[in-house]
Amino acid sequence: MQAHSHSSARRRSGNAGFTLIELLVVIAIIAILAAMLLPALARAKAQALKAQCISNQKQIGLAYKMYADEHLSLYPVHDGWAAVGGKLWTNANVAGNAAYYGGRVAETNRPLNQYTGNVEIYHCPGDHGDSLNTQVKTCWEGWGNSYLVEWANDAFRVAKITGDSKAAVGSAQAKPIKDSEIARKASNKIIQGDWPWHANRDTTAPQTVWHNFKGKRYENMLFGDGHVESYVFPKAMDDTWLSIAPDSNFSWW
Repeated sequence: MQAHSHSSARRRSGNAGFTLIELLVVIAIIAILAAMLLPALARAKAQALKAQCISNQKQIGLAYKMYADEHLSLYPVHDGWAAVGGKLWTNANVAGNAAYYGGRVAETNRPLNQYTGNVEIYHCPGDHGDSLNTQVKTCWEGWGNSYLVEWANDAFRVAKITGDSKAAVGSAQAKPIKDSEIARKASNKIIQGDWPWHANRDTTAPQTVWHNFKGKRYENMLFGDGHVESYVFPKAMDDTWLSIAPDSNFSWW
């Protein structure tokens, strides 16, 4: 009878479960593993977004080339910053800027769409919007294009790429660049990039930081030779650079 009692006691002891200390140790181990894994997962996600954005812009780069091949080497003319490609705007709260940026231009009137097919390639998966227009969550939602081409005028040491379809015929704003001009020094000729690259230099605003590597903001930029580069512009590049003439011997033009 006594032996039976000792056996029952051992069985009850074996089924007693974890002690509080054991549970705390397990929780601490899980927390340590999570702290180690989460940054790696965040980096992997950032790399995936970057890769998709680069792929998008490479396809758009081919569309520019195909357009020029069929239009006497000329790049497109269009109505508004965003309207070179993409979709009709979807955010009713940005009527003014949607019109100015080209958000109201129909897909059929965006010249590159016929060469890209799927308008989703104009949507950067890292698109966080625009700190100059905080009423939109994303530029894709606001004006139907996450990418911004140098349109109608030279600015920030970048020679314009596309022309303004509403400018006076024969004016400087109406004339797009020729592919033969880009070919003179294509490797550093900026074509377009993530929307915030242009005049949106507030590096503290989360809307401007679509891509981040080790704490540095960068923009994915499409160049004239078709390559896409993750580019870090100088912090000094502000509105005072608007009137500096493009120079092909500079880092970009």
